[in-house]
Amino acid sequence: MSHHVAKAEFRDALSRFASGVVIVAAHTPAGPVGFTASAFSSVSLDPPLVLVCVGKSASAFAGVVGAARFGISVLKDRQGWIAEQFARSGDRFAGVSLAEGPGVPWIGGALAQFACEPHARHEAGDHVILVSEVVEVRIASGQPLVHYGRAFGGFDREAVQARTSGTSPSQVES
Repeated sequence: MSHHVAKAEFRDALSRFASGVVIVAAHTPAGPVGFTASAFSSVSLDPPLVLVCVGKSASAFAGVVGAARFGISVLKDRQGWIAEQFARSGDRFAGVSLAEGPGVPWIGGALAQFACEPHARHEAGDHVILVSEVVEVRIASGQPLVHYGRAFGGFDREAVQARTSGTSPSQVES
């Protein structure tokens, strides 16, 4: 198979897709490991399955892919600094409030939290698609952190409701 799309052009095109932001984390004998991901999706309601794409070169790869259970935390709009910290090398957990899930590290204050057990693993280029069964969830209120154009930001629900209803944002109730 030949590759006709340049990597830089492909990455630039992908940056035009807005997505939510999650932290994927697992306990290991050496301590917790984790990384920022925007490649996260639901797969099935019965059984409850989600997928996350894990880069094979990621420092947390072996710890997450090899874990019997790992956590996924959907970040709130004010948790962009956590997404940035988990996207870099170093002590990713420094200063981050953790909420202990059922055998998994969750990011404290996250919008939603999933405890997952591996279901299937699919090789996909320089990543592995890790399909996992959700064994527990916790849900909080708030607005999601969004990744778009290689930057993190918030989602303005009032502005969206105003555009779809023809009212100004100040006229829409939260």
